[in-house]
Amino acid sequence: MISIRPFIGIDSMHMRLHRFLAIAVLGLGVLALAASAAIVILKPGPQGKVVIASGGSEGAYYQLALAYQRELARFGVDVELRPQMEGRDTLRALFVDANSDVQVGFIKGGIAASLQGRFATAEERKWHDRQVEVLRSVGRLFYEPVWIFSAGSQNLRSLKELKGKRILVGTKQSGARRIALYMLRSNGIDAANSTLIEEDLSIDAAPLASGKADAAFLVLPTEARTIQQLLRNPTIRLLDFVAEADAYVERIPALSSRVLKQGSIEFAPDIPSGNVTLLGTTPALVVRNNVHPAIAELLAYAVIHNPKSGFDESGEPILFYRAGEFPNDNDPEFAVTPEVASLYKSGELPFVLRTLAPLNQRLGIPFWVTAFVYDHGTNALLVAIPLLSIVLPLIRFLPGLYTWTVRRRLYYWYGQLKTLEASLDESLSVDQLADKKLELDRIDAAVSRLRVPVPFADELYDLRGHIDLIGRRLDRRVQSKPFNVAA
Repeated sequence: MISIRPFIGIDSMHMRLHRFLAIAVLGLGVLALAASAAIVILKPGPQGKVVIASGGSEGAYYQLALAYQRELARFGVDVELRPQMEGRDTLRALFVDANSDVQVGFIKGGIAASLQGRFATAEERKWHDRQVEVLRSVGRLFYEPVWIFSAGSQNLRSLKELKGKRILVGTKQSGARRIALYMLRSNGIDAANSTLIEEDLSIDAAPLASGKADAAFLVLPTEARTIQQLLRNPTIRLLDFVAEADAYVERIPALSSRVLKQGSIEFAPDIPSGNVTLLGTTPALVVRNNVHPAIAELLAYAVIHNPKSGFDESGEPILFYRAGEFPNDNDPEFAVTPEVASLYKSGELPFVLRTLAPLNQRLGIPFWVTAFVYDHGTNALLVAIPLLSIVLPLIRFLPGLYTWTVRRRLYYWYGQLKTLEASLDESLSVDQLADKKLELDRIDAAVSRLRVPVPFADELYDLRGHIDLIGRRLDRRVQSKPFNVAA
């Protein structure tokens, strides 16, 4: 009796495994194609485009917007700029005009705050509530003073002295007008007791010099060409808020105070001739609350990594510039989303936006694919983790399963050979032994057609050696039988 491995009698297991793997691969392929088709048809994400109203502040907003445009292009987001749109027009485009495609805009600080409180009209309060509801901030950008110039003969020391005067408050479209009106109302000045002229002060201060106006409001950055020229004009004066600055800051949280030091503009002669306390605001970049969080985060990233320069076009340092102060997310008027607030703390984008967005941009994959992964990547990961905890242990059995599928074919013929061997007893006649020989030849022919991987070749040769051994035993048994001649 020869010794062979245990026989496992599961018929056609190898073929069934192949069929299972083929069906599984086919099923996964069909699911992948169906998912791809559904995503392509439904496009469950935003298009990679955003429109920014970038007008105002003599091009200061536009220069920042250009930097944001370049930054977002790396992540596959196309930025369209509207440099002619500013102030009131920006606000209307963002939350009044339902047909507007503007999603992002620069807003002068203090505008939302000027639309509430006891000095705001009912219509302005409605605008305030609507703004706060619809708009979200992605950062405060730089310091922008409120400049109040007057004719040299006025020698103003307080806004209250402007009652009954002619005042340039800015055009209807400008953001400065709304701030100017609020500050004037706080001092009891309105169109009923004074002349409010809806014009901007020209760079040569002609309205003040000619007597057309007694004072003018401007809200511009210090390096603006108009401000630099007006500060050097000896025929006009700049209002000093030194006596009331703290009170304004307490009453209007969107305002803060800074001191324009003597000689900080020029030393010969000193301009200004003494310290001047100014009030100022901080403009914000705001987005509609329906802008996709991925785009809002990328905008915030662009804002953080493209701060306003501390030097003007001529290389001179900008007054009131403090390194690291701006941009920031300390917004007194508009809410900041948790994602944007987190980005200001870490300075780094989420993994999907940091790695996948630039890669997709280089490969020409549309941004909505990135946004889809951004939205659903976390959920997919939460599902994948428990699945992996099940699949990974099963993978350990794959080598054993592969080995068994190969050996199963050998085991089958070992089983056939063992059954044949067990039937070889001494009582078999010559004819019965001949039948056994035919059965052995069938087994040998089948085994000779087997194809197994090289690592299992020795086991195949062992099987063939056992077949040969049984064959020799059969031959000896036949030879030992007496030859019977038919009568």
